[in-house]
Order: sequence, then structure tokens, then C-alpha cells
Amino acid sequence: MLNRAEEDYIKTIYELTIQNEDVLVKTNVIAEHFGYTDQSVNEMIKKLAFKKLVSFLPYKGVKLTPKGRNEAIRMIRVHRIWEVFLTKELGLSWEEVHEDAEKLEHATSENLIRRLYDFLGKPSFCQHGNPIPDENGNIKQASHFSLDQCEIGSRFKLTRVLDFKALLKYLNQEKISLYDEFIVIEKDTFNSIIKIEHKHEYITISMKTARMLFGDIIA
Repeated sequence: MLNRAEEDYIKTIYELTIQNEDVLVKTNVIAEHFGYTDQSVNEMIKKLAFKKLVSFLPYKGVKLTPKGRNEAIRMIRVHRIWEVFLTKELGLSWEEVHEDAEKLEHATSENLIRRLYDFLGKPSFCQHGNPIPDENGNIKQASHFSLDQCEIGSRFKLTRVLDFKALLKYLNQEKISLYDEFIVIEKDTFNSIIKIEHKHEYITISMKTARMLFGDIIA
């Protein structure tokens, strides 16, 4: 039986491995993510290693064991199903749902989440474009091609965004939604900005923001 803090660590390690496209996550990256001290992170990693949920490789980082990965996928499944429900059925905006889904995921039975998943029509992705594992733990590949990688003239379709409240509020302000299409008009690497055409309007965004927007090049 895991407590809430342990579940949060397992889920975060999994998400960081996906985000960084590496099975290993350095402990200082985990500490930075949570805003914890290196010492407190190291203590938790020892507890998780004792429960055979993670493996620690000195000077390299932490990786999930098969047991840890299964637990992380279960938590992510519950979290993202709740996000879909809160936005689709209760009308919460995509920048509001994370915190409530975070609380609900720790108090949801397998029976309830199965019923909720069926009720929602077995969604494949949450409101931020992140894949939702199915009943067997199978999970679709998330897009890792970011807007800043596009060449001038490329047509880009937005399919995933990082779940950062400030980013989501900014996208709302610019009336940018998931599955919108952009054309890259200009790229200024010196000033770290990129200019896009979106619904016949021009928007200039920072490269930092562009690196948080993922999708596909379309013809």
C-alpha cells in the first residue's frame, strides 16, 4: 500500500521519463520539480527502492521498475480520466482541472474509474493531449515534436500542451486550443521568438512557449 506522497513520486518519475525521453531521471530534476531539498528526495527514493518501485543508479539517476511503472500508469490513467470528466461534464477549463484531478486520483476505486471511463466513451487523450492508458495499461505515443522545431512555412497542428497553468492561461488569452493549426511565418533565434499565423491572425510567441507546444507537421 502506497501513501499519497509515494504515489506522487512514482507518477512524476514516469512523466519526467516521458518528457525527457529517457528511462533515467536525475534526483536533482525531481527535487526541482517538487521544490524539495535533495536530501528529502533521496530519502523518498530509498523508501521507493526498498518497496522495489524504483532502481537507483549512482551518478546516473532513478528509473522505475516494472512494478513502479505499472503503478505510475495506473495513477496517470485515473488522473487523466478525471480531467476529461471535469472538463467535459462539469465545464471546468483546462487550466483548472489539474489540482482537482490530483486530489481525486488518490481516492478513486478501480470500479469507479472503470465506470467513469466507460461513461466518457473510453477517451484516448485528456484535455491537454496526453494519452490515457486503457484498461490493460496500454498507452498511445504522445507527440514530442514541438513548435520551435518547425521550419518557416511549415503548417503545424497542435495535439499536446504541457499542463502548466500559466501556459494554459496564455493560450486562452490568445484563443489557442488543442487541434488548432498554425503556419510558421518567421523565426528569430537571436531574440528567441517565433511568429505564427493562427486563424488569419499573426501571433508572436517566445521560443520558451513554443517548446511547450507539441504536434505534427501537416500537408
